[in-house]
Amino acid sequence: MNTMITRLIGRTLRQRIYLASACFVLLCVLVAWFGITGQLALLKSFDEYQRAENTSVAIESIERKVQELKSRSERYLLTGASAQYRAALSLQDQLAEELERAKGETPAIQDTLDQMEGHLKVLSDQLKLAAEERDLRSQLVQIELPEKAERVREAFNALRAEWMKAPVEKEPQIRQHGGARGAYVSAHRSLLEYFNHPKSASFDLASQHLEKARSISLELKEDPANQQAEIQLLMEELLASLSEFQRVGTRAFQATRGYMVYSNVVMAGEISEFSYRSSQLKAYVQEQKTLNQRNREASFRRSQYLAVGAALGAVLLAILLATSLSMAVVGPIGRLTEMFRRLAAGETMAISDEIGRTEEMAQMVNAARVFSDKNQETTQLLIRSETLSQELAKKADALVESNKELDNFAYIASHDLKSPLRGIQHLASWVQEDCEDILPETSQTHLAHMQSRVRNMECLLDDLLNYSRVGRVDARPEVVDCSEVVSGIVEMADNSEDCQVSWESLPTCSTVRTPLKQVLLNLITNAIKYNDKGSEGRVNVRCVQEANWYRWEVSDNGIGIEPRFHEKVFQMYQRVAPEVSEGSGMGLAIAKKHVEHYGGDIGIQSSPGEGTTFWFTWPVQIETVKTSPNGELAEDPIANVPT
Repeated sequence: MNTMITRLIGRTLRQRIYLASACFVLLCVLVAWFGITGQLALLKSFDEYQRAENTSVAIESIERKVQELKSRSERYLLTGASAQYRAALSLQDQLAEELERAKGETPAIQDTLDQMEGHLKVLSDQLKLAAEERDLRSQLVQIELPEKAERVREAFNALRAEWMKAPVEKEPQIRQHGGARGAYVSAHRSLLEYFNHPKSASFDLASQHLEKARSISLELKEDPANQQAEIQLLMEELLASLSEFQRVGTRAFQATRGYMVYSNVVMAGEISEFSYRSSQLKAYVQEQKTLNQRNREASFRRSQYLAVGAALGAVLLAILLATSLSMAVVGPIGRLTEMFRRLAAGETMAISDEIGRTEEMAQMVNAARVFSDKNQETTQLLIRSETLSQELAKKADALVESNKELDNFAYIASHDLKSPLRGIQHLASWVQEDCEDILPETSQTHLAHMQSRVRNMECLLDDLLNYSRVGRVDARPEVVDCSEVVSGIVEMADNSEDCQVSWESLPTCSTVRTPLKQVLLNLITNAIKYNDKGSEGRVNVRCVQEANWYRWEVSDNGIGIEPRFHEKVFQMYQRVAPEVSEGSGMGLAIAKKHVEHYGGDIGIQSSPGEGTTFWFTWPVQIETVKTSPNGELAEDPIANVPT
């Protein structure tokens, strides 16, 4: 650029340029001297600004994690999902570290950070207590309470069977027995209703019915007509089982109340207090930003005053320079400079030939015209890029909406659709308990069929949920012993025909355990289930490494599959062996989705009567973590209370 300007001006103007350069040096020295003071003030202001910005970044990070912790804690209290609980604990650890680091940035907020650390510790303790109470409640409601209920039912049945040996003579005892059993059934129903929809009235009603059942049982025990040793032993067993049922039910009630107190009172207060302190820190940072902004403006004004003074001095030198340079040179160069500045900013313009009165200027005008044309092309490209970006944004929004619909569907399948099934299951159990001795055998068979089909429907819904979750939940690589995984699957599988399962030299690798285990579980259990050779049946599991992939094969000598069904078996709810009634037809579909999610392939080699070989490829190294954009959908254990 300097060479072009030199040519433009010519030799006769070089001496003036040298003189002008000397004047510029003097001007620069003057401006530098005036600017040093302003620079020092600005540097000091910028240091304060940098410290404030660092504190602001730290506080904003704390604020974001506080809000996320609040959201995670509230989701855990609402759903009881273990993933939300683990995420809340991880966030607490991260917050503790960031609070500790923030103390060194700004001592003025030390007290507030100390208070937040205290509230964070209390929140962590209360969250763990709430989790313990919820786990205890689930243990009592889902395992111990059904066991105690079964013991009570057996005690009632045994006592009734003893009296039914002489039904006419024992008619009063049988009538009282029926009243006691009816009171117990009402108590059981009210207790289950409380656990599904916690209301004190339901538990009070259950306690009243239990007391009534115990009272009638005590009357029967003390009745002189029931003093036989066998009757007394049965009565004592009945009273003991009622007491155990009441004890477990009361403890489950207390655990539920304790969990509700922790979640609705204690933790809610701590979360609110923690958020309040975080808001205080945010307000403090905002005040510091405002103060620093004022300081910067004051420093800038001082520097501006100094610059104005320097400019006044420069005006005198500028007058000398203006008289020494030819307007024929300065004018065109000024217009060319403005033109190139606008072109550098991306503008397009009409280039006039009037500027190019000399050969050198004409060359610069041509260069400017080229720049203008390039800017016009760039503008068109930017417009096209913006249009494409808008289209991509619309498609991304549609994809997000599709994911939301998939989440809603998975939730409905796992919760709302299973609720009426649980109601049918409860009603069938109650009918069977209340009318077991009066229903004909055909009706009892129908009840059993209905319960079996309800369980099959729940299995279908669970498999559908698992299919929708593939690739949308956290999957973290870990070191997996594949021999141990296959051994565990074989021990768990239903191998009533003593089919022989063998494997050898399976690798130990870093991979995602759960998806790989689910694929192997479906293939191995299918090979056992569809093997018609009995104790002569053979299943072999092999794995070899090929470059960056493991090739797995699960072979059997079972019934085989016709080639026309090879693609169909990997579709949802498809089964090609109608003589085998177990299963929902989703296992191979889930396996295919897992394999393809991690970039592998899955296939089948089989003919009728010649056995089947399922193969799939699995990556040797999984470097990234697959996460769900909306998080997991978890079932609510409260909504799954067994009957």
